[in-house]
Amino acid sequence: MPERSFQLFPDSASSIAGQVDGLYTYLVVVSAFFSLLIAFLVVFFAVKYRRRGDEIPEPVDEHSIGGMILEIVWSIIPLGLSMVMFAWGASIFFTESKPPADSMTIYVTGKQWMWKIQHMEGAREINELHIPVTAISNSR
Repeated sequence: MPERSFQLFPDSASSIAGQVDGLYTYLVVVSAFFSLLIAFLVVFFAVKYRRRGDEIPEPVDEHSIGGMILEIVWSIIPLGLSMVMFAWGASIFFTESKPPADSMTIYVTGKQWMWKIQHMEGAREINELHIPVTAISNSR
């Protein structure tokens, strides 16, 4: 058995596996980036603004234009990132939901303890699915 190098993702088992892997990588990178950024900022601000003796902090003007811009920016950026995630995921979903043009229709009914399968040609099966060889050779 040949030795395999480290592989992050398994072998692709579908035509859209690369798209799904790309979306997953994007989600992991964005999550890791913001997790590290937030952790760093928490530590940074905890050290920078720690209380020193009897020091009283200056009051902050709640209604300043700079504060409003900051609020808008840190609301718009996550909204934009979320919309990218949604649009990308939705496009993959709609791509994989549409059957190929040369696909074969098979009717399957789920019963409590079995599957009833009927092919378009009329052949029926219970708990097994046999794909005709012509269907396999046509899809290649």
